[in-house]
Amino acid sequence: MTLDELQKTVDGWIRRTGGGYWGKFEILARLSEELGEVAAALQRSEGLRPRKVDVDLPGEIGDLLFTLAAFANVTNTRLDDAVAKTMRKYDDRDRDAWQAKEASP
Repeated sequence: MTLDELQKTVDGWIRRTGGGYWGKFEILARLSEELGEVAAALQRSEGLRPRKVDVDLPGEIGDLLFTLAAFANVTNTRLDDAVAKTMRKYDDRDRDAWQAKEASP
């Protein structure tokens, strides 16, 4: 699925449910919550949280992507364009930083 398809799929689901989009700040708060759930799932899967529970890291990442697509939709942002712009920035500015990170133990 492309990012454009993701945005259309999320938009279709939201419209089918009849509830419509939440406001930008409500979705942003939900995005923060979903990121926290990704972090918690990763901590549990790596044994960094004392209580081990069933972990669904891919599911949590999916929730994060769904919410990000909803946020992009309400802000009229094409994720494909945003990622392409970011990749150009990383290629121009941050390539060496990532290479140095990979070389570190």
